[in-house]
Amino acid sequence: MSKFKNIFNKIKHKIVEFISDDYGGNLVEYALLLGFALFVFFIIIGVITSILNWTLGLSNDFFNIIGG
Repeated sequence: MSKFKNIFNKIKHKIVEFISDDYGGNLVEYALLLGFALFVFFIIIGVITSILNWTLGLSNDFFNIIGG
């Protein structure tokens, strides 16, 4: 149990140290990087789903043409 408490205290200390930093640039920089990463992630997911829908439509058209 003391090992878990020790790990928890280390994590808590790192979070407090990160937030109480006088510069504040780290927090802004990380927030911007996280927002940009999410933006790019959703763009990639959108492109992939549109490609999958396009190929599904092509396969449905092909089976409709050959009468299957």
